[in-house]
Amino acid sequence: MPRLFPRILPVAAGVWLLIDLQRVWAPSLITIFGQAASTPAELMGLFAVVVVASPAVLLLVLRRVGPERRARTAAGLLVVALLARIALQWVGGGDPQLWIATVGLVAALAWLYVAPFGSRVLAAGVMTGLAVATLTHAALGSWGAVWRADAWAWGLLAVQTAAVLLSLRGERWVGASPPRFALALLPALLLAGVALANVGRASAAAGGWGAALVAGATVAAAGVALLVPRLSPSVAVIAAVVLAAATALVLAGEPTGLAAAAGIVALAGLLVMLAGAVEPLRSGPEVPPAGFGWAMWTGGITWVLLFFAYYAGYDLGYRADWVLTVLAAALGLAGVLAARRDAADPARVAGGVDRHRAAVPGIVAAALVAAGVAWVGPQVTIRPLDSIPTGREPGLSVLAWNLRMGYGMDGQFQVREVAELIAGQAPDVVLLSEIDRGWLLNGGQDQLRILARLLDMEAHFGPAADPVWGDAILTRLPISNVESHPLRDFGAPTGAQVLTATVTKAGDRYEVVSTHLQPAASGLGGGSLLQARQIADIVAGRLAKGRPLVLGGDLNIPPDSESFRALLAVGLVDALAERRPLFTSPADRPVEQIDHLLVTPDVVVSGARTVRTELSDHLPVSVRIAR
Repeated sequence: MPRLFPRILPVAAGVWLLIDLQRVWAPSLITIFGQAASTPAELMGLFAVVVVASPAVLLLVLRRVGPERRARTAAGLLVVALLARIALQWVGGGDPQLWIATVGLVAALAWLYVAPFGSRVLAAGVMTGLAVATLTHAALGSWGAVWRADAWAWGLLAVQTAAVLLSLRGERWVGASPPRFALALLPALLLAGVALANVGRASAAAGGWGAALVAGATVAAAGVALLVPRLSPSVAVIAAVVLAAATALVLAGEPTGLAAAAGIVALAGLLVMLAGAVEPLRSGPEVPPAGFGWAMWTGGITWVLLFFAYYAGYDLGYRADWVLTVLAAALGLAGVLAARRDAADPARVAGGVDRHRAAVPGIVAAALVAAGVAWVGPQVTIRPLDSIPTGREPGLSVLAWNLRMGYGMDGQFQVREVAELIAGQAPDVVLLSEIDRGWLLNGGQDQLRILARLLDMEAHFGPAADPVWGDAILTRLPISNVESHPLRDFGAPTGAQVLTATVTKAGDRYEVVSTHLQPAASGLGGGSLLQARQIADIVAGRLAKGRPLVLGGDLNIPPDSESFRALLAVGLVDALAERRPLFTSPADRPVEQIDHLLVTPDVVVSGARTVRTELSDHLPVSVRIAR
């Protein structure tokens, strides 16, 4: 239906803006408004709900306004969201970043609440905007354009700006959408962002192929929404089952790329059914059904509540994966019920099936092209640093650093600067804590894959809190025997693990261990001691091999604690002892010694130091060990 294409442009551009703004707003909320786990999750959640609820004022003002006035208001809001997105490309973090992102997010949500578009246009436009956002994110290797300062970022911003401006010049087409569709729209975007269209998560699970599958499937999903106005009730049932099963598999960390690909196409089909695309292409100046705006607003509140209920569990000690699986099942059920209502008109269903069959070749071709762009894109858009020193000195140079999901003290995702600092220390092995590989709350970046490409290093990951958050080892040396050992939580709200490996340099083999102790909710007490004893047991097994060993990471314990002594008791020594006190946290005013490097006593330690930086809330620690 060619006449539909120009009419979805405002919706697609607005959804692309909304997703970009959310990628900045959510991490700004937890790193600037709050300080990650140090600020009560309830307080951050309350702030988020107030922000998302604020467009209610506009809905009250516009409750008796005609569709043309609403369309002009929506256009103005879209411009405000665009200006905020442009400003974020220039702002250097801190409070301005938080508040500009907040204003932009409120404008984008308010635009969605008041824009009088018909359901067919909304369904197709939302999926097209999601497809563009996902494909560009995949082509950038999940390194968000808003966090970059290169030609790729500015080029995409230019395209985004042009799309918005072109949509403002187009014909103001208005129509009606059923409130049931409005209620489901933003929760469906949450499901896509957290699991099904999450490039970072797919990359973590299946590498480049995972990201390519998700990008291709999201484009296919847009094709379904754009070209297939009807599907039969039996297909709706299959789509509902696939959607719920795929969501559960993705959240459980199973083959994420394939499961997400199936799930996002199923979600698109169910959204089309929910939209009940019954209005003609041009419906005239029809006022949206009573309650449409408030249904969309209610969906927005549901979106933010589920968003923070899901991620708050990592601070409060519960996992909310089941919430999103239930959400997927609810969306599926709603889509099936909508399809069964449509079954009363056999001609409409038959026409939808015929259109579906005719559209398949075009959808498949577009999906394959998108997958190819997502596969090749990161190799072009993320190049290794120009100068990467190699460790040629005798012995093994090791650096340990808690990266706080890639966000510095100013709330910016500065992964290139992190890579440059690491490269400047010329480590042979990098032990990383708090690596994020796809949390939507943090922007959906696969931080480890980006760092590995910038540093031209091999990366190995140990999942801790969930399949995409944990610890890592980076190295260019030959590496083998890589194993991740889950630890019991002992009352800690966030999971922990021990990642062990063997590296070889100049014929010598070294055991390396990356871990991150999690204190119990009550503080640095018994939980840390019990975890430390578990780590000691694992280390004892590696020591039995008779090789030098180095253990590092954010241990969350001071050097005079019983937990620290439990680690020393297994046969390790404090590699930083001669430099004590060596404060590492918080990075802007270090007062705690909680990041450590421990080694076997059969090595000579030199160069023990920290590196002053605010690229994380912790300082890195570094040593060189030699036989």
